[in-house]
Amino acid sequence: MIKKAFTLIELIFVIVLIGIMASIASSSFKTNYLLNDTNFIALKIKEAQSLGIGYEHLDFGGGVSSSDKTGCIRIYKDTLEENATNKHEVNYKLHVTLDPEDTTICFDSKGRPHYDSFDGELLSSQKTISLDYNEEENNITMQPITGYIIINY
Repeated sequence: MIKKAFTLIELIFVIVLIGIMASIASSSFKTNYLLNDTNFIALKIKEAQSLGIGYEHLDFGGGVSSSDKTGCIRIYKDTLEENATNKHEVNYKLHVTLDPEDTTICFDSKGRPHYDSFDGELLSSQKTISLDYNEEENNITMQPITGYIIINY
């Protein structure tokens, strides 16, 4: 009588192969914190711009309301680093470089970026946010006048 079955060695060999393939596959699903944080910051800037578009910041007297901050975003180095570090449960430090330094950007009803308030001067030069982590760097560049965002991975 001949039995058709797998031997113990064949079963162990298949289990070892499955384990090796699983360990290789799991390393490709590693979270990319730098990419996630870059996209998050870019989306927050775009959100502020979309909130500002079509929103008139006028008070009842016809002047610009300085207290209404709809369409504004504060871009500060300390805030970006703190949020990036506390957002994830892993211990790492995301390094942020701003050019020019810490500012508040407000978008008017046409989506144009202004420094600090809606009646302030238009953004006249590029605003660059550089994020680096584990020797990799991503840049977010906001174009003057249009507020267009370019992400360089």
